Amino acid sequence: MPSAQELPDINHLVRVSLGVLDDLDSNGFPTDVPSRIQDLDRDPKTKRITGYVIAAPVFAGDIEGPVPGAECRLQWVSVRGIYTLPTTFLKRETIDNGLRVWRLRVTGAPIRDQRRRYFRVQSAIRTELEIRRDLENLDQARLDQLERAGIREALADLPPSLEAVALNISEGGLRCLTPAEPVLPADLPLIARFTLGSANFEIPAYVVWSAVRDYNGKAAVESALAFDDPGKKGDTLRPLLFEVQLKARRAGLE
Repeated sequence: MPSAQELPDINHLVRVSLGVLDDLDSNGFPTDVPSRIQDLDRDPKTKRITGYVIAAPVFAGDIEGPVPGAECRLQWVSVRGIYTLPTTFLKRETIDNGLRVWRLRVTGAPIRDQRRRYFRVQSAIRTELEIRRDLENLDQARLDQLERAGIREALADLPPSLEAVALNISEGGLRCLTPAEPVLPADLPLIARFTLGSANFEIPAYVVWSAVRDYNGKAAVESALAFDDPGKKGDTLRPLLFEVQLKARRAGLE
């Protein structure tokens, strides 16, 4: 368990995920949304932190917000690694300076990330998604899966490539936005090309889920992609992702 000095404090940047869905293979939304700690609630006797007040996260559908009692998790980086803290949503408030906030109650101990999930950083990176049509180069098990999913038939209605914006990137995949059409079928194989820092990446991946979302009154397609072999580029991606995270912490939320 992290020491008291490693727990998130006032002005600490955190990531917020609603519900229990926290992986790329989950069709959950929203996940991994940036926020900042605005205030703390403490037990008057033990002085232990019992709750947090965070800046209201911004996401599609945030006007309604979660219902009281909804599960909500905070994630942050400490000197010992990445931690996740389980909480429940209590209510929305507007504090003195007009800032909208969420009040959360701590419901469990912080959990250190054991690397079975991948740490993601917020991004706005131009990405090219090349639709793979060389399916014969895939192994037989994957081919059988694509046949069951009807991918060969779907390819006829898809363009050779799509311009996208990556909303977040991890060692295991990325979440991105493309124009309102087409919605990408699950299991669709593709190549994700993007630049992070000074490094260019060209990574085989596949679609986990894809759905139409409303972003600022305009329709767009949000898709979660998983890399075919996360370990292959992980050592190169990892330091660049942490560099992006550190820059965001220094600059504050934008």
